[in-house]
Amino acid sequence: MKRGKIWKQADPTDPSFSPRTSPFFHLSRLVGLYHLRMDAHLKPIGMDVPRWRVINILYEHETAAISTIADLAVTRVSTITKLIYRMEGEGLTRTSVSAKDGRVTEVRLTEKGRAALDLVRAKAGLIFQRAFHDIPDNEMEHLMQMIQKIYDNIY
Repeated sequence: MKRGKIWKQADPTDPSFSPRTSPFFHLSRLVGLYHLRMDAHLKPIGMDVPRWRVINILYEHETAAISTIADLAVTRVSTITKLIYRMEGEGLTRTSVSAKDGRVTEVRLTEKGRAALDLVRAKAGLIFQRAFHDIPDNEMEHLMQMIQKIYDNIY
């Protein structure tokens, strides 16, 4: 595969590298800005981005082990465990010991958690629409493919 000037400048080992030429720098800035905007929209309804992630994962998986949630959220198990138990105290999730493996804690959304999902999705939709209003489907599809490819390469 031929490596050009752009690729070389993005490589931290190249003398021409700078944060301005780093895709990870720009991705970090993008994710950071997304979190700032989401937190501003979610705080008034008592939510935040980590809870949003957990609620979405549980909505998709109905029941999931804490370790599975941590893996999907790309977050340490200890961090997710603390969050899950806080969310359980808030009535958003319910935990139970797995019938198959007593070492595994399974998590489910409660009715309150499902209701919170609707509120959070409405807020997240505002950010999504602002971010992608001028991005056509083919560019969005390409972006999703690129992101998945980079993720798989790192994983």
